Formats: sequence, structure tokens, C-alpha cells
Amino acid sequence: MAEEKLDSLDEQLIAYLQSDGRTPYTTLAAELGVAEATVRKRVNRLIDNEILRIVGVTSRERLGLRTQAIVGVKVDGDSVDRVIEELQPLDVVRYIGVAAGEFDLILELVARSNEELFTFLTRTLRDIPGVVASQTSLIMKVCKKTY
Repeated sequence: MAEEKLDSLDEQLIAYLQSDGRTPYTTLAAELGVAEATVRKRVNRLIDNEILRIVGVTSRERLGLRTQAIVGVKVDGDSVDRVIEELQPLDVVRYIGVAAGEFDLILELVARSNEELFTFLTRTLRDIPGVVASQTSLIMKVCKKTY
């Protein structure tokens, strides 16, 4: 798929919708000084071209998910795909990235407590065939979060 260029209007629409994805097109049109039909066409194009997705984002803290960590995982040989398959359905795992460097996988974990995180790290993760080692960094404070 070819890379798509965004103009200033596209970027402004994305910024507004990142702030509040429920903003009516009429409001966006008035704020940006363009026709409502223009906004509708632009947003639909951004969605159709998979540049923009409008989704509901939950507040982890309000849901009791206060413990966050980043985990680097070393995997044995060619086991990466099998380890990913084991990790994907787990609710505590919010992000899986295949990495180059010291770790084969980078995980973002979100748990209700340190105890839940401890159980995941010492039982669940260690029991996955192919996992050789891991290193965990506990997130103490989130200073920036974007979508």
C-alpha cells in the first residue's frame, strides 16, 4: 500500500477526533471553516484508507488497572510466533511488539495489582514454551499518553 500524504485539513481533523471522536461533523466544519460535506468526505477517506480509526478508549485507572509494566522477553530460537500465540489472548497483555536488539518481544502489561503482575511474570510468562528470559520495568507514573 502506498504511503498517503496528509494536508493541513486532514491533520486538523485527526487532531480534533483524537481529542473527541464523537465531535459532530457540523462542529468540525464550523471550527475549520469548511463545508460539512468536506469534513464527511475527508473523514470517510481517512477511515477507508486505514489512516484513522475511531474507537472507544477506556480509562485504565478508573477500571482498577493501576499496575503497568514494560517487559522485554527473550525467546528461544524460532519460537517467537508460538510465544506470541500464547500471549495474544491474555487480558494483562495490551501490546506485543517484535523487536530487534536485546529482546525478541516487547510487551506492555496492565494489571489490577502488583500481585497480579507478579503472578503473570512468575507463572504465566515463565511457563510459556520458548520463553528464555524477561526483564520488567514497572511504570511508576505516566507523563504522556497519545492515541
